[in-house]
Amino acid sequence: MKRRDLLVQAAGGLGSAMLLGALPSMAWADNSACYKAWSGSTKMFSWPHTKKPPYRIALSNSYIGNEWRAEMATIAKMYANRPEVKKLIKDFKISSAGNDVNAQIAQINQMILSGVDAIVLDAASPTGLNSTIERAANAGVLVVSFDNVVTTDKAITINQDQFDMGKRWADFVIKHTGGKGHVLVVRGVAGTFVDQQRYKGGKSVFDKHPDIKTTEVYGNWDNGTAQKVTANAIASGAKFDAVWSEGGDSGVVNAFKQHGLKMPPIAGEAENGFRLAAAKDGFPMMSIGQSAGLVALSMKVALSVLQGEKVPQSIQSPLNIVTNDNLEKGKNYFTGVPDSFFDGVSVPDCGLHFDAKQVYHGID
Repeated sequence: MKRRDLLVQAAGGLGSAMLLGALPSMAWADNSACYKAWSGSTKMFSWPHTKKPPYRIALSNSYIGNEWRAEMATIAKMYANRPEVKKLIKDFKISSAGNDVNAQIAQINQMILSGVDAIVLDAASPTGLNSTIERAANAGVLVVSFDNVVTTDKAITINQDQFDMGKRWADFVIKHTGGKGHVLVVRGVAGTFVDQQRYKGGKSVFDKHPDIKTTEVYGNWDNGTAQKVTANAIASGAKFDAVWSEGGDSGVVNAFKQHGLKMPPIAGEAENGFRLAAAKDGFPMMSIGQSAGLVALSMKVALSVLQGEKVPQSIQSPLNIVTNDNLEKGKNYFTGVPDSFFDGVSVPDCGLHFDAKQVYHGID
């Protein structure tokens, strides 16, 4: 078995006592486009503590230091207030622990003690919360982990394929450099599942090209931080032929402008300023955005499972890929929102549509 398959299965958490066997070919006929199993070997998840609504739901968030997390929390509140959802929820609370595993453990323990029915989780660590999640499951609290997912099989995991995202960015870079040159690699938040998987995906491509040199910096998926570390890398005298970036891409663009340099090909996330700049200036770009709407999908799944529905334990949401060829104002980049805004706010395959401007203006 390939190493990546082992990682994906770990993220999906196979082998739980709460799983009911391999995914049937006809399972979830009505929701197949939304509740899409990660692979053919993904197991089905059944929750033994079903009950009638309304429910107490909590969102446990780790890092809150960038626009994406703020958008995610706003979308969670917007979804909870939709009429068809509001009638299913008795109480909905959001807590953020910072990028601190121990603080998030304490946060989750408090949620368990408060009597919540389900916790939707964006984790500070893939493994550091596992024993706490197992404690939640034993206490009858459902956990749905998304974005930075956990590895325990006591939780449902929902994500986009981070490894594939990183690989596609690297393939783009190789295409536009001819497999030669100096690439600036702007990573995310150290130690998180998303950063690890995206980086491994990119490295799986770059390692095949000995004439590619990389310089790595950490931008924390934040435009201000990414601009600073990119500007510092440029100031060191390095000439970069392309950029591979996990986020903070509007900051990356600003750093090159700050130094008066021609924009290199950039493969990155879904910040509005990055896409606006590419639309205006025409530099080669690929933008793949992790949808902040994954939180709404996670809440939707939690509500389904609490009511007795079986779902794939590991659910994959498709990548939304934007290039110079399909950049479209009002569809995948916008006026009236800041450069730092992450444009991916919906999950179309699940009918979870959110208006970018409403999300932006709803941010606390």
